[in-house]
Amino acid sequence: MYIMMVSMAMSVVGAAGALYCVVVSALGLRDGPLCDTGTGDFVYPFLNQSQGESYLSNQTLWTACVRPANVVLWNITLFSILLALGCVEALLCLVQVINGLLGCLCGTCIGKRQVGCRNNL
Repeated sequence: MYIMMVSMAMSVVGAAGALYCVVVSALGLRDGPLCDTGTGDFVYPFLNQSQGESYLSNQTLWTACVRPANVVLWNITLFSILLALGCVEALLCLVQVINGLLGCLCGTCIGKRQVGCRNNL
């Protein structure tokens, strides 16, 4: 039972890390990359856009970033992958928490010869 509780605790920590990854990735996608717009200063050119217009769906806005080359595509690809992996990790950790909770409440059947308990190892 102690091992299952430790497993649950570690899964909760993993889920918290996954949720942090999801939040940071979503904010990175929302704010856009830090880039040079041609003035020599590095700024977030897409930070204060109107709600109806997004750089994610309008590729003509990507030309606002001059340096580094292809930074908008890099930003979108990186944070999209991190967002997807963070969601998968959070889901797997939550499944492990449920598994650990059921293991704590119901116990394990390994090594016990009870009716309704199968040991197919």
